[in-house]
Amino acid sequence: MEILDLLRPQDVLMRHPAQAKRPLLEAMARQLASRTGLTFVSVLSALLDREKLGATCIDQGIGMPHAMPGGLGEPAAVFAVLEHPIPYDASDEQCVDVVLGVVWPREGSTEFLNALARFCRHLSRPQVLKKVRAAMSAEEVLQHLGKSKDAGCPAVSALSTAVTPLPLAMPRPQAAARWAWR
Repeated sequence: MEILDLLRPQDVLMRHPAQAKRPLLEAMARQLASRTGLTFVSVLSALLDREKLGATCIDQGIGMPHAMPGGLGEPAAVFAVLEHPIPYDASDEQCVDVVLGVVWPREGSTEFLNALARFCRHLSRPQVLKKVRAAMSAEEVLQHLGKSKDAGCPAVSALSTAVTPLPLAMPRPQAAARWAWR
């Protein structure tokens, strides 16, 4: 499964007005809860617990909050292009304005890492990121993301050292790889 397969136009929050990380995560958790049948509180708690391990950014103003909450049957995603960049504790100290939120079943951690790596690699391409930021509609964002299936995959080992699918409370190793989540 690909991350792009999870996104529908109604899952794209265009010019979202969040002015801080917490309100953004709340908006994403609301959308993800409505997609998954999980409660808003459980999704938000899972996202916040993962963020406590370290900010989930891939630099260039891209945030990737993600979690593997218990009781989830199918993965879901939400994508936001923010009205204004917000602080996100990124390793490159850039504010974030493009954000993908993902919840994934715990049983599919390898598939999740592969899908996320492919999506991140495609999204972080300068020409794709520029078009996503300039998009005027959800449909246009999805169109610019549409080639993510052919984007190729960075080393999954780099992601797996930084993303901690199980358990959420485990200390996160500091990864120096480009795809490390900080």
